[in-house]
Amino acid sequence: MANRELKKMCYLAALEDSVTAVEVTLNRLKQIEAKEGVFDDMILKNDKNKTVLDLELTLATLCILLRKMSENLFIKVSDELRRDMNSIIHSNRFEYDHEIVAYSQKGRETIELDRLLKFAHSILLK
Repeated sequence: MANRELKKMCYLAALEDSVTAVEVTLNRLKQIEAKEGVFDDMILKNDKNKTVLDLELTLATLCILLRKMSENLFIKVSDELRRDMNSIIHSNRFEYDHEIVAYSQKGRETIELDRLLKFAHSILLK
C-alpha cells in the first residue's frame, strides 16, 4: 500500500473517532439539560461546565484533523467552514448554550456546528 493511501486511511479512522467523540459529548450535554430541575443545580452546573470543556477539546481536535486533511489535499474545505474551524482552533474563550460561540482576536464568532458535522460525515461516507 502506498504511503499516501496509508496516511489517508489513518486520517479517516481518526476522523471517525473525532466525530464520534463530538457526538457523544453533545449527547451528554442533552442528558444534562434534560435533568435540569430534577437534580441539584450545583451538580448539574459543574457537570455541564466540564462537558462544555470536553466539547471544546473534541471540536478542536476534529477541526485540526480536518485542516490537516485539507493541507494534505485529501479534502476541499469551503471558506465558511475554514473560518469556523479556525475560530474553534484559535479561540481563547468558548461558550455553549444551544449554539457554539468562539471568541478570539477576531472577536465573537458563532459556529455552524451542524454544517461542520455534516461535512465530516460526508467525508466518512465517501
